[in-house]
Amino acid sequence: MRLIVFLLISLLVVLALTNPNEAEFRAYMQHKHGIAGSLSLKVAAIFSAGTGSGLHRENYFLFSRYYIGGDSILPRTDLAWAAGGKFFDIEEENTGGKNK
Repeated sequence: MRLIVFLLISLLVVLALTNPNEAEFRAYMQHKHGIAGSLSLKVAAIFSAGTGSGLHRENYFLFSRYYIGGDSILPRTDLAWAAGGKFFDIEEENTGGKNK
């Protein structure tokens, strides 16, 4: 039983230590989408309402969610989840122009 608790605590510590930051997400966007990924983040920064980078990170200590917009004329768009040093893109559903 102690081994299971130790392994669970170890897993939680590893997830917390490998939670990527905004700079790592920017590097991921540039690597995956090339110049278009970098430019999209720059455009979001231009249209953000004084928050600086335009990119936002919701940090849940073990994982994070990255999004742009939501604070100015740009609507909020979730981009990716991150955990364990890996990024998982969020596929936006086509809602047919209607918000759920």
